[in-house]
Amino acid sequence: MKNRLGLLLILAFVASGIGCKKNVDFKNSPDYQGAPTDFFMPLQVGKYAIYRLDSLNFYYYGQLDTTTSYLAKDSVEKSFTDGSGKTAWLVTRYLSDTLGSYWYSSKTYTVSPSSLQVAVTEDNLRYIKLVAPVDFGTVWNGNAALPYEPFKDFFDFSDDSHLNLDNWSYTYQNVGLPYAVGSKKYDTTVTMLAVNDSVNVPIKDPKTFASRTYWWETYAKSVGLVYRHTEMWEYQPPTPDGTQSGYKIGFVVTMKLQSHN
Repeated sequence: MKNRLGLLLILAFVASGIGCKKNVDFKNSPDYQGAPTDFFMPLQVGKYAIYRLDSLNFYYYGQLDTTTSYLAKDSVEKSFTDGSGKTAWLVTRYLSDTLGSYWYSSKTYTVSPSSLQVAVTEDNLRYIKLVAPVDFGTVWNGNAALPYEPFKDFFDFSDDSHLNLDNWSYTYQNVGLPYAVGSKKYDTTVTMLAVNDSVNVPIKDPKTFASRTYWWETYAKSVGLVYRHTEMWEYQPPTPDGTQSGYKIGFVVTMKLQSHN
């Protein structure tokens, strides 16, 4: 059985609002320049965001479901010139208990913006989070740079949607609409939906394989990421000879913005 705790080091970057609502044309805003970088992911040294991070993992072959909660602070530490000669940003993730009693550095990742896209690289995995134009109907392969079976060191997945993430087609939803996280409402947001697939969910027949893959991120104007939900798990039915009962493997991670500067 592989180490589920390592998942936090890969996935932490990262509700409602995914309904069929009318999208708003916000592109006439004076600070929107046709690119997602400054509008939905502002980057400058000293900027930070603090999230409530809840991580549900399935241990002991699904016999124990454990949710661990943290505060996660993403702090933009510096800018640098990447290998292509463009400006990129180094972000440090600090973790604490839910009371903010203490903080410790957990990891670093990089954000590489351009006029056409925003790429995030963490643990050598590169995702294209946002692309231009930010508009309903825009589709892109945000996982084009990922290897086959990117989470193999942590989970023994078998479903293709968890092995070959290159099949995912990212899209925008709820462009320019307001979005609430707790008591805080953000007037202008966009939701990036990476995938929404399921097999035999809810599980009605415990003797049948089941799988769930659901990943979305919501960004607010001049703020950045405000909500993220990542769900990747599968259910393996019991073996015919009864030597192994049915079990789940995988994870569910949510991030909710608490404060920012």
